[in-house]
Amino acid sequence: MDNTTIKGETVESKSITMKLNTYSKLNEKIKASKVADGPSVNISQPENIENKNSYKVTVLTYLPDAVLSKVENNEGLELDKEFVYLNYVGINPVQFMGKDGKYTTLQGREFRFDYNCEVEKDKIKEYFLCYLQFSYTINDNQYADVIWVRDENEDPETDRGTVTGPSDLPPPTTL
Repeated sequence: MDNTTIKGETVESKSITMKLNTYSKLNEKIKASKVADGPSVNISQPENIENKNSYKVTVLTYLPDAVLSKVENNEGLELDKEFVYLNYVGINPVQFMGKDGKYTTLQGREFRFDYNCEVEKDKIKEYFLCYLQFSYTINDNQYADVIWVRDENEDPETDRGTVTGPSDLPPPTTL
């Protein structure tokens, strides 16, 4: 997929419904030395005041400029044929370090930007920047304190992520 935008797919996964608002991979390549350690994630306030269970998430992340293989976990939103998916993992505990240096455990809703690249991370010279915006609606009463999106290569080299919460909550480091 080169500079193509995909929109509109909807998938039910576990206890949520995910809708792809937009996904695009930019043609311009970025040197590996300039790539951030993990995705940049922003969650918006509820999209619809009448439905407080719906949220919009914007993600900036990177795909390696290398041949990708089929993704095994393909239960989520298909972003690039059979090679890139946004998958929902569920609610899992995540630990944050507060300003006092102590850890607090919160419940986090985990999403994964999954792809499968067999090239070792240190051999990848360039990446593509990807823009992803999706919405999710909670279908049960199980709420999370934060969400996080992990950029995960199914081949073991990459496992990165950013944790974020709704903008009306204090940032995790202020616990």
